Amino acid sequence: MPLAARLLLAFGLVAIIATAFVGVTLREASREIIESGFADRIDAAHAGVRQQLAWEADALRDLLPPLCRHDTFVDKAHVELERAKGDPDAMDPGSRIAIGRQVPSQAKALRLDELSLVAGNGAVLGAEDAARIGARDRRLAELIKAPGGAPRLRPAKAGGEPSLEVHCALTGHGVTLGLVGARRIGPVLARIGEAYDVRLTAAREGQPAPRSGEAEVVRVLHFPEIPGLDVVASVSRAPLRQALGRLDRSIALTGATVLAIALAIAVVLARSLSRPLVALARETREVMSGAPRRVEGRGGREIADLAAAFNATIDELAAMRKRLAATERIAARREVARQIAHEIKNPLAPIRAAVETLRRLRQRDDPAFDDYFEEATSTVLDEVHRIANIVTEFTRFARLPPPNLEPVDLVAIARGVVTLHAAPASGEPTAGGTGGTGGAATPRVELVADPIPRVSADRDQIIQVLTNLVQNGLDAAATVRRDPRVSVTIGPLPSDRVRIVVRDNGPGVAEEMVPRLFEPYATSKEKGTGLGLAIAQRIVFEHGGEISYRKAQKGGAVFEIWLPIAGPPLLEKPPGETTVRPRGPEAP
Repeated sequence: MPLAARLLLAFGLVAIIATAFVGVTLREASREIIESGFADRIDAAHAGVRQQLAWEADALRDLLPPLCRHDTFVDKAHVELERAKGDPDAMDPGSRIAIGRQVPSQAKALRLDELSLVAGNGAVLGAEDAARIGARDRRLAELIKAPGGAPRLRPAKAGGEPSLEVHCALTGHGVTLGLVGARRIGPVLARIGEAYDVRLTAAREGQPAPRSGEAEVVRVLHFPEIPGLDVVASVSRAPLRQALGRLDRSIALTGATVLAIALAIAVVLARSLSRPLVALARETREVMSGAPRRVEGRGGREIADLAAAFNATIDELAAMRKRLAATERIAARREVARQIAHEIKNPLAPIRAAVETLRRLRQRDDPAFDDYFEEATSTVLDEVHRIANIVTEFTRFARLPPPNLEPVDLVAIARGVVTLHAAPASGEPTAGGTGGTGGAATPRVELVADPIPRVSADRDQIIQVLTNLVQNGLDAAATVRRDPRVSVTIGPLPSDRVRIVVRDNGPGVAEEMVPRLFEPYATSKEKGTGLGLAIAQRIVFEHGGEISYRKAQKGGAVFEIWLPIAGPPLLEKPPGETTVRPRGPEAP
């Protein structure tokens, strides 16, 4: 993955993770703050309701007793009830109606939601609700007989609401008359709940206590001052959801902004970091495809250190290459000198023998001297000619010049070599470089080539290598009686290389010759010098390639050559010559 893509991915992930972490943390903190705000509001409402109910209870406790003690309204009703001997039905209708009409005004004056004037038997003599007059209520009868005191909670009736209830009673001459007043709690809860934005409702008997849910926060409030009173406080979570929704949108917008900024920074950093690296890689490729030279690192201390280390490595490699080349030349010269000494020593023996024989015959004036003279001089001349050939071949091997590189078309070069060595039956070359057969089996030469780019190489030296391999293949295939042939295959390889394969269906190389196949003067041919494959190997090596031999599965020899498209790396320029270093493959 490129450095720019890695930086973009890393910065993007960091931005997303950081934004998500901060967003989740902020969201949970906001939720807790808002939830604690709900709890604070419920606590404040609880305290407000307690205070208000305590005030209401204190006010109600002292509200009715004075009426029962010395109010003319209650005294007059008690006198009328005495006249009727405690039977409300025996009271004068006019007096009863007059008493009943005064109760609503008293309730209004006392700010009571309910006020009832009750006889001892529970008969209602007056009430703020006219429909209740004349009814009998046992609860009220038992209530006015109990001693008065602190207000008590009256549970909610069906469809109603709970109230704080207080009473007083006037007893005399065997007749009991009482006042029962009540003030509803609902208005107090509504007023306090509105002040704190909390919905307060009195809990009903027999109903399960509600619980908090996704829609609202619920808590049951208890009031020790008023036994039995439970109030359900609930706060809607809608504001929480709205606030969290706005927060989520803000976090998403912030995250997108942070991500965009992070990606922009990553792009800038990637460019600032990758440009010097790309430039250094380009210069490195140029160095590896041509003469060694120092590269310049730009973009930071690390890049400069990398360039300095590369330059030091290049200098060391160049020095090692020179030392290795010198060592190889010395070793090669020693080996060649040994081979030449061996090769020259062989013809010197018959030359010496012939000269010594001639001298002996001459000293004795032997009549056979003239007859032997022709034979001896012929032998000497043949051996001298052989020595001259050895020296000539060695001179060619020793003076082989460095490759003069230029972009060449290997396929065209191979096609020329194949055409030159083909022997078609019709006398004309056929397509693909195949040869025909005449009376005896004549080897065919074939070319199979895939498209490849131009290669930086020495045209003449590549022709020399191919010619040597094809000629060796023809010599080997000529010994085959049926369908002798030589094939040349060219194709691309990974890592910017090309491959040349020369294959024949001859007997192959003898096993004892394989280890010494590319050594100078190592040959199994009667008239061979043993320098052809050695020269081919040197040319291939100086082109930065490799050459190898293997035996074909169905018999025959296979020579494979691998050449770099860009030419030999770290090639030393020969004095007075210019090395062509292409920047890349060119189209034919």
